[in-house]
Amino acid sequence: DDDPLSRRILEQVLVSAGYEVDSAGDGHEALGKVRAHRPDVVVTDWQMPVMDGLTLCRILKSTEETRFTHVLMLSARGETEAKVTGLETGADDYLVKPVEPVELQARVKVGLRLQRALFDLAAKNEILEKLALTDALTGLANRRAFLQALEAEVSRVDRHGRPASLLFLDLDHFKRVNDTHGHAAGDEVLAAFSQVLRRGCRRGDLAGRIGGEEFGVLLPATGLVPGSLVAERIRRSTEARPLGRTAPTAVTVSVGVASTEMLPAPREAAELLRLADEALYRAKSEGRNRVVAG
Repeated sequence: DDDPLSRRILEQVLVSAGYEVDSAGDGHEALGKVRAHRPDVVVTDWQMPVMDGLTLCRILKSTEETRFTHVLMLSARGETEAKVTGLETGADDYLVKPVEPVELQARVKVGLRLQRALFDLAAKNEILEKLALTDALTGLANRRAFLQALEAEVSRVDRHGRPASLLFLDLDHFKRVNDTHGHAAGDEVLAAFSQVLRRGCRRGDLAGRIGGEEFGVLLPATGLVPGSLVAERIRRSTEARPLGRTAPTAVTVSVGVASTEMLPAPREAAELLRLADEALYRAKSEGRNRVVAG
């Protein structure tokens, strides 16, 4: 508000209700403070010099970082047309001056309640999105998320020229684990193997469960030889000790390795998948518990 007395009264009313309050003399000053401090609610007069309340509201609502800020517009104009204009500009609420302190406090409280609801909804959406891309048993990327990441990485290889490698991993004779110890023990082995993958991966690598006992590891900026070394480290860690808690079981893993270095340009994720799958098949047919590259 550009009127110092009105601004001071509004501050006192809101501070007395327990809110942390900052103030500005015009919309331009307010915009800078909103961007710097990200308040939950903005209470603004309509008519101000430099930048009025409508312009301030329009900018806040058209900017991604501030579009959910709750804006309460104050104006001496009480006619319906003015209220409609304010609300259509993006204001979330409208009060006619002079404002009753109790009503102002109540409207701000409602604004904060709406803000909390928005944050809760955003948090729930984030959780749902994560669940949609995460394998529930292992916590790794699921097949959908892994294949999306693979497509994106192969596209980056063509743009930037850095190779990427793909590991296909399959737990050997896993059906025996389920048949001997039960599916619950089998699930424990899969969950424990996911921890082996996490420890074996480097920063920036992505591990995912492709399905059943099949897993994948995407190695950005990695050629065939260093990719094979990562695969061998995972293979050794897997056979080093039994996996699972209820019935710890000795498990081995076969790994197929392929690299975009093996592909002609333009490279395709499907072709990299095919090469990794063929390498895994050879690892299985040559005796299991081994790494086969290319």
